[in-house]
Amino acid sequence: PRHSSPSPLASATAADGSVAAAPPAAMGGHTGSTTLGPPLLCIGPCRSLREAGELHGRAAAGRIRAFFEAEEMVRTRSFFAELGPDGLPSAASAAFAELRADNAVAFPESALEIEGIAEGAGVPVLDIWMVNLLCEVQALKGLPIGKRAEHCSDVILRGEADDLWHGHNEDYTDDPLWHDLVYFVKYEASSDANFTPVMGFCYPGMIPGFAMTWGGNGLMLTQNSLFPPAVNRRGLGCTFVARCALEAESMEVALLQLMRPGQALGMSVNLIELPTDGKSPRACNVEVHGVAGTAALQWLGDPLGSTLMHFNVYSNLAVGNANNPRNSAARHSRASTLLLAAPSRNGGAVDVLSVLADSRTNTAFPIFGPTTMASWLLDARAGVVSVWARSRPGQAPPLHRWEVDGFFGGGRRSRSVAPLRGDVVRTAPEASLSSRPPLALQRGVHRADLRLRQEVGRGVAKALQSRRDCAGAMAEVNAMRKDLLQQIKLGTLGEEAAVQAFRLKFDRLLQVWPLDQGRGGAGGSIGVEGRVKAHDVDLMLRKELGRLLRAKTSAEDNELLQSAVLVELRREVARRVHVGEVPPEGALAAFRVAVAQLRGRGPEDEESKG
Repeated sequence: PRHSSPSPLASATAADGSVAAAPPAAMGGHTGSTTLGPPLLCIGPCRSLREAGELHGRAAAGRIRAFFEAEEMVRTRSFFAELGPDGLPSAASAAFAELRADNAVAFPESALEIEGIAEGAGVPVLDIWMVNLLCEVQALKGLPIGKRAEHCSDVILRGEADDLWHGHNEDYTDDPLWHDLVYFVKYEASSDANFTPVMGFCYPGMIPGFAMTWGGNGLMLTQNSLFPPAVNRRGLGCTFVARCALEAESMEVALLQLMRPGQALGMSVNLIELPTDGKSPRACNVEVHGVAGTAALQWLGDPLGSTLMHFNVYSNLAVGNANNPRNSAARHSRASTLLLAAPSRNGGAVDVLSVLADSRTNTAFPIFGPTTMASWLLDARAGVVSVWARSRPGQAPPLHRWEVDGFFGGGRRSRSVAPLRGDVVRTAPEASLSSRPPLALQRGVHRADLRLRQEVGRGVAKALQSRRDCAGAMAEVNAMRKDLLQQIKLGTLGEEAAVQAFRLKFDRLLQVWPLDQGRGGAGGSIGVEGRVKAHDVDLMLRKELGRLLRAKTSAEDNELLQSAVLVELRREVARRVHVGEVPPEGALAAFRVAVAQLRGRGPEDEESKG
């Protein structure tokens, strides 16, 4: 810490529960190669992602600063900071600015989290944006046409009943500096927080969501980098889309989020749901191609021994791959061979670990190699996640071993769990986790928030169908929910009033009239199909505006009926319809009356001329 006052960053929790002085590396500094591997940084409990981001930045400040001194990050930063020959921003710089703007609008909470990380770490906010858009900006730098690209490996295996094992190797680079600086981070949420507790593997400065990640709602995901032959200049980033999906209230809503249109690059995400209602765990893979706007979903089969594997090439979409696919084909073939008789008598966990640890030297494409930064194994029935680093998985005790249930304070169960080994840094803005009262998940604000999230889940499909800007629509819906939740906390709205207000605002967002139909209001109970859509009204007004512009014949008309004036009239009439001042069926007449007043004629003359 730069200040002299005591700070929670200055201590680390030891295995026996005692508190001891933390070494510089544990506090976020970088002192050379570490022997254990990526630590777990425990952040919170926090009320907002802005606060969690700032504490995250403080805890990992040394790692983040050292990361941007790595050769690859220096090259990437220079590429997007260059100016053109005229002294104006280059095309690369402009593209980066557009990517930032698109994602800041679509994911405002993540944008605040990024600002917090930058402030806490004392680095430029553009650097934190760059690492969170790393896949997209590196694709803009140039796709690896025909080159060997070694990245992550994923294997999911189905056993009997509730048995399911998921293994993931996080591969990126053999640069030892990267291996020294990566870490896990856990965000705890306070009782009045506006976000879902989350933990994940982070490249320094990155928000949880890109690599091995799970949320307090029982959803887990990993990603495999993809190399399509083309990339959109602008659009949504895979880290932000995955993080948003991880906060969904169900697996179905999470899938809708993952497959949302408008992505810049695309992604391959392995999504797992660990239910608490006695049902079997579910797993699937989602592939998205950003340029084509297509997506494919593949579920893990139910039969014993079913597998789901992914190795950095499109497997379910007919998309070419810019990287050399022999790498992925070789790894896939080797994994299939190792899992022929799985699950074996030794157990599915051993079988999956044999894949993750495979480092055959007689092939050019081993599954485990110098680029492997960490290995992750989920045992769904046991509810345990084990992590290895700096060693082949299964060949040594795990660096971390976490139980999923109760991992987050106030989670699905209230059992606290600590990792077996590794550095643990706790950063708390207030009291420690153990001193907090248990979280009442089905009372008061929490129940209201759950109901509002259910309303969001029901309406998300309609929002995506009726709006051209899907990302903007989702951002508005979530902003409405958070605003109403804040009013509940302040006591200005009750739970039922907030739900009704959300429904009314949601209908206004979709521009559906009458607003109270089907909600128990005066409008009766006409179905959604019978409602008049605002975009139909707007289209009708646009057609009338076009007719007027084409019909101008005199110099007087050219002077009075300027296109800018008519556009403002159209917007004003649409606004009046939107707020209920003018009925939808009277929109055209209202527009013609306004035009007639411009011309100095009566509305009857305008009607006859029309």
